[in-house]
Amino acid sequence: MRKNLSLPNLVLIITTTVFSFSSMTTAFFMMGSRSLIWFFISAGCYFIPYAIIVAQYTKKYARLSGSIYDWLKDSLSPKTAFVTAFLWYCSYFIWMISLFMKLLIPLSVLLFGQDLTGKIHWLGLPPQVWLVCFSIFAVFLLTGLINRGFQTIVSFLKLSGYAMIGLLLLSLLSNLAIILHQPEQVAANIAESLHAPNFFTDTNEHFLSQLPFFIFSITAFGGLDTVASLADRTKESQTRFPKAVVYSAGLILLLYFSGIILWSGATNLEQLRGGNQMHLGNLMYGLVGSTAHSLSKVLDLNSSQGQLLYQVYIRYTALTMFVSYLSLLSSITYGPLKSLIQGTPKELWPQKLVRLNKQQMPAKALWFQSLLLALCIVALSLNHSFVGDLFNQLTYMTNVSRALPYFIVAMSFPFFLQKGIVQPCELLIHRKSINYSLSLSVCACIFLAIAFQIYEPLKVGNYLNFFTLIIGPLLFGGLASWIYQRLERRQKRSRFA
Repeated sequence: MRKNLSLPNLVLIITTTVFSFSSMTTAFFMMGSRSLIWFFISAGCYFIPYAIIVAQYTKKYARLSGSIYDWLKDSLSPKTAFVTAFLWYCSYFIWMISLFMKLLIPLSVLLFGQDLTGKIHWLGLPPQVWLVCFSIFAVFLLTGLINRGFQTIVSFLKLSGYAMIGLLLLSLLSNLAIILHQPEQVAANIAESLHAPNFFTDTNEHFLSQLPFFIFSITAFGGLDTVASLADRTKESQTRFPKAVVYSAGLILLLYFSGIILWSGATNLEQLRGGNQMHLGNLMYGLVGSTAHSLSKVLDLNSSQGQLLYQVYIRYTALTMFVSYLSLLSSITYGPLKSLIQGTPKELWPQKLVRLNKQQMPAKALWFQSLLLALCIVALSLNHSFVGDLFNQLTYMTNVSRALPYFIVAMSFPFFLQKGIVQPCELLIHRKSINYSLSLSVCACIFLAIAFQIYEPLKVGNYLNFFTLIIGPLLFGGLASWIYQRLERRQKRSRFA
């Protein structure tokens, strides 16, 4: 069954999936107002071109289940498409493990007003046990809910969108109130924000010192592929989805730009960084809490009223993050797996995994995936140094593996045009030279990001991480290639039988 999502709902879901409130606050903390320059470059060179490419692919393939596989099998080859889709899925699987283990943090802040995940000793059991139990419970509960139908995922995405709108309005209106109350400090705050040292190197002397932030700003625009993998489950997706992608791209840029400008005008970045309690780990809650304290002074609240306002702000932030985690997990638990086993040739997988339940969900595949996730979480909970190091290396393996599919998708776009897979009148942009430029721009940005990821551990002499980054795509790609070669051998034997 296809879900009938209106264009405004699609725009809401895409915008709040790609836009990251934590990325916005982190960008302000690390680079101040100068982060806008890098967001502008990243948007112009990567995000907007990639959004147009994705919109064009979804316009052509929106009714098919394979997402990235469908995009690439005609442009390049079925084998290349499968290897790319497999890399894409593996990177999301590793990410899911860490996300499920982080889910308890915003829930703790929501319930208790602070992160107590390292202090829980209920029934005499250590915090690690409770973290693992909750993570595994969340894995199976979310899988059970998803198996009830695609409507569950849509509900999570909508709820996350509405919660994020509330958080954005809360922060933007609060910052605006602070700015209006102290207009004489706005210019000084913005000047401080413009000249604050680079958080990475405490210097702004050359381009390379700001390159890490360029990579960060590119990742702040991630998530389009996840939403695009759900396009086949929405009605009229061939016309609505491309429009929604393009409209959302503009809205996401507006949110990042307006948010950072208002934070810069309302907050003294030097004082914010000078506080002992603020670091990248708790930055989002710290910045929202700092805004609550500043607003308390504007409203002339007493200490108890100010503390209440502070609790309301950070707990609502935690609620939004918790719902956003659930929304993200519901979409990446289903989308990449569905694209891999339903979009690729059915002969690659055991028939039980491919079979759909009454709600048209691959129930057995989802439960098998949840079992693997639970086993990985249990293994990590053993706190054995070897297991921990192994997971860290797996995470490193997926850093490049996650970026490569985007590179291949962008690289395939000129072939998609040259082969005449779509009629010229169906193209979003009719001039081929502009389309080729979009592909080249995205490929250049991703190549730079991958090169920097590989160079960083080499620069500090961490050769293990350096080799892991390179081995990861080779390992996952080799496994995918072996799986596909088995299918080719079976097909060859059946032809000659």
